[in-house]
Amino acid sequence: MTHTLRATLAAALLLAPLSTAVAAGTARTLTYQILMGEDPIGTETVTVEPQGDRTKVTVAATTWVKVLFINFRYDHKREETWKGATLESMRATTDDDGTPHSLDLLRKGNGLTLTADGKASELPGDALPLTLWTPEVLKRPNLISVIDGAPYKVAARAVGTETVEAGGRKTEAKHHRIEGDVERDLWFDAEGTLLKTRFKRSGYDITYVLK
Repeated sequence: MTHTLRATLAAALLLAPLSTAVAAGTARTLTYQILMGEDPIGTETVTVEPQGDRTKVTVAATTWVKVLFINFRYDHKREETWKGATLESMRATTDDDGTPHSLDLLRKGNGLTLTADGKASELPGDALPLTLWTPEVLKRPNLISVIDGAPYKVAARAVGTETVEAGGRKTEAKHHRIEGDVERDLWFDAEGTLLKTRFKRSGYDITYVLK
């Protein structure tokens, strides 16, 4: 298995709808099953917690894969702070099969300061991590990896409306596709909840589905 596959097993972080959680005024946690083909390889949980005029999003993802008698493991933890549709900060740590990564992202004025594995850089204010839980990601041409801060130039387009089986039921969902330096297929329900995402790496189909 390549580093690219291991690094992207949880890069499509799938998560709870910010707008729904804020409207309800209570914390909400969603759990997603991660599949490689038809085989379960891990889980991801996301908690969206309103805190006054801000919202804290906490993500924890773990995957484990066995290929040709070799075990690979991935652990990722991330905390985001939002004010409305604006990301104010993000902190993430990742153990990518023994390789550690750390990210700190902070909004300063009209831009963002990123520190990735100890190296600082400046990003445009419209940049966003590849946090697929929010439909806001469909509006941004500048994305970055939540693992190592790698930049992605992308464009998103609507594919159509489809029925998706997720969360124990069938739901009408809007299918969108992100294309460019990174590719993802995303299915959101009418409230903005991400029901499913799918992408391909090194010949493997990786799918996240709401449990």
